[in-house]
Amino acid sequence: MLGTLLRRRARTFVNTIGAWTGYEWVRNAAFGSAGFGLLFGLHYGFYRLLKYLSTVELIGLLLTWKLTAMLLLMTLSMVVVSSLLTALTTLFYSYDLKFLMKAPVSLRSVFLDKSLESAFFASWMIGLILVPYVAAIMRVQHLGPGFLAAFLAAVPPFLLLAASFGIGFTLLLLYLFPSSRTRDVVWVFSSLSLTVTYGLVRFAQPEKLIRPDALKVVAEYLNFLQAPTAPYLPSWWLAEALRMAAEGAWRGYAVRAIGLWAAAFLVYGLLVALAGKIYFIGYSGAQEGALRKRVHGFKPLPEQRLLGARSAAVLLWKERTTFFRDVKHWSQILLIIGLVFVYLFSIQRLPLDSAELKSLVSFLNVGTAGFVLAALGLRFTFPAISLEGKSWWVLRSAPIDVGLVMREKLLFSAIPILTIATTLAVMTNWLLAADRFTSVLSLVALLAVGLAVCVMGVGFGALFPNFAVENIHQIESSVGGFVYMAACLFYVGFTIAVLAAPMQMHFAERFGTGVWSSRVAWYSGAGWLALNAVAMIVPWTLGRRALENHE
Repeated sequence: MLGTLLRRRARTFVNTIGAWTGYEWVRNAAFGSAGFGLLFGLHYGFYRLLKYLSTVELIGLLLTWKLTAMLLLMTLSMVVVSSLLTALTTLFYSYDLKFLMKAPVSLRSVFLDKSLESAFFASWMIGLILVPYVAAIMRVQHLGPGFLAAFLAAVPPFLLLAASFGIGFTLLLLYLFPSSRTRDVVWVFSSLSLTVTYGLVRFAQPEKLIRPDALKVVAEYLNFLQAPTAPYLPSWWLAEALRMAAEGAWRGYAVRAIGLWAAAFLVYGLLVALAGKIYFIGYSGAQEGALRKRVHGFKPLPEQRLLGARSAAVLLWKERTTFFRDVKHWSQILLIIGLVFVYLFSIQRLPLDSAELKSLVSFLNVGTAGFVLAALGLRFTFPAISLEGKSWWVLRSAPIDVGLVMREKLLFSAIPILTIATTLAVMTNWLLAADRFTSVLSLVALLAVGLAVCVMGVGFGALFPNFAVENIHQIESSVGGFVYMAACLFYVGFTIAVLAAPMQMHFAERFGTGVWSSRVAWYSGAGWLALNAVAMIVPWTLGRRALENHE
């Protein structure tokens, strides 16, 4: 039975590729090239880091393998958390489960098929990031292809073990609490785990390990560097196996690699045996809807108190209700809060000595914070139109203008994004003690970036609508999402370039090497206004026109 299900997946994969059009081949080739470029960039960064560590006397090699153990431990935790979410949707809410549960296929075969799918999708991208790191180790330590083969032989059971932990936790949770509300708990718990893990890693300040002024302190902790990092977890077993393979101790490598495979088969076998008894109970309970006691009334909506009895107030109420009803949005809010705190912490820990350098970093913060706002826009603003889904015909059949719908989407997303932009600008200027000119310029520029990101998100979302998607990730990874992010990145880059002239004159005046030129300042201001006008008007106009003509 399992072979039949796997052949179904292979046939689906082949048919999908065979159905690609010429445009889809070019598009996927472009995305693939961009992905390989990112992997090469990671490899270059890992190589520079490991090359520097190799030059440190006495403890260079110890630092390398300690860093490897820490990276594998982080990979283990990320795969476990990722498998929580993936197993929840794949094992209990996948669209083909209604067909498989009625087909003449054993329940165990269904679990094997879906659990292997969960393990793959939860770990493949995270595991792929390890390849540039291993390639960097090979370059630095001059290792041959045997080391790469050893890594490829030992990493699959490591990833399967990590995914099995998350799948097992989800399986037990849905069995003990067989309710659709458990899905909400898992979403919030997983996002909170990611936020805490990310924060702990950043607050640990790992950059101290490679700072020259901290190496004397690190040298006093040779025992710590030689001590195992979580010796009872598979991450340490894989780290030790790779270290022995690099040293040519193949017998020790074989013992640890075989131990990883044996542990993976044992844990996964126990998982399959457990699923035979409790999987269907959790699945049937997860299909039940939640019962809510709601008192319906006809009180004025909060939006109506602000906007009056207009259609915009009703649309805004609908947007607010549907947004906060989805618990995935609550979990993502936790991630955003953690991202903001870690971002500000990183700004505070920058080793800046002079006031001029702090002001310069405060200005450059417009670019880095602008990229953060663009990423938030891709997640929340760009999909807003497409998320109407099959209910889009209700809005089109109502006596409501398309422009009103777009303005409502803009208003709902602009408020939180502008709040985040203000927080990043004000807190960065305060932490860096930037001068008044730089503080005002960066605040105004970042507010304009936040507003432009929202306008472009709604505009491009209307230009590339997709009302037939199953989840939001398909919207984000679409061609429209790629165009939106590219436009945002170009806009942020041009913003920094246009405002660089006033900043240059400001520093030249402070250092006494130049004078302020009103003409250059006026030209720069006019260019900045023109850039924002183009960034906001063109996507909005094209998107509204495309949405009005959409059938």
